[in-house]
Amino acid sequence: MRNTLQRELVYDIVMNSSDHPSADVVYERARRMMPRISMGTVYRNLKQLAEAGRIREIRISDDSNRYDKTLHTHAHFRCRVCGRVTDIETECGAAVPANGFSGKLESTDILFGGVCADCAAREEA
Repeated sequence: MRNTLQRELVYDIVMNSSDHPSADVVYERARRMMPRISMGTVYRNLKQLAEAGRIREIRISDDSNRYDKTLHTHAHFRCRVCGRVTDIETECGAAVPANGFSGKLESTDILFGGVCADCAAREEA
């Protein structure tokens, strides 16, 4: 994979984000530094960076995919109220599929859902 200014910008945005940005958020942040960058360029570079293992794509079924700088196996939590996605350190890296699974496991995506502490506190107030 050839490095380009656009690819490095997209990579740097993900690496300096702690909010698991969507492609739209990465695009908006990239436009502040490179106004002529296209959405297609952002999507293409996110895909290539994820395929190369430099960032992690988090697939969220009822939302747009998010991107993560943390590559080791860990779970995520998505708040159904505000949509924020956060990391959860778990023992999931040691999980082994049951029921006689004999394939080659290549990735694990664990997504918990619920209400984050901030939104729960607002609901109680």
